[in-house]
Amino acid sequence: MFYKRLTGMVLLLLALAFPASASMVCFMVVETGINEGASSGQYSSLWEGGLMAVFFEAGHIVTNSPIVRIEKKPSLDISSAFESDFDEAVNGGADYFILAFLEYKDQGERAVPTGMALKLYNSITRALVYEQNFPAGTGRTLDEEYQIAQNAGRIIISHLKDR
Repeated sequence: MFYKRLTGMVLLLLALAFPASASMVCFMVVETGINEGASSGQYSSLWEGGLMAVFFEAGHIVTNSPIVRIEKKPSLDISSAFESDFDEAVNGGADYFILAFLEYKDQGERAVPTGMALKLYNSITRALVYEQNFPAGTGRTLDEEYQIAQNAGRIIISHLKDR
């Protein structure tokens, strides 16, 4: 009986000795270059899911804002259109905010993705930490496109300051 308690105490102390912490990351995907009537297919949610999966698997807490569609990419990334989402992420405890601009090209009733611009912001300082453009819509299948999104997420995750 004594050894069971001693073993339990040792295991508990070992678990408490190693701190576990995770950054909270909020994602926002913005579809650009597409009009309201055109169909964007599954690419926006596919990219959002691929990016979020990589961060979650790396041990981060992930949240997202609803996917937004605007006709033209704004000159200032954290413009008034995204300010409330950014503030909501900060108030929710997010350490980082990832703004993802999925650029489309209209082809009649359907829009085809041409690129993804990912921007990583520190939520506290509102400073841009890292940004990079990635090809989008280049996968032959949706599974391949999902892999491209995950690879992009792995590149972005390497630039978190507290990983």
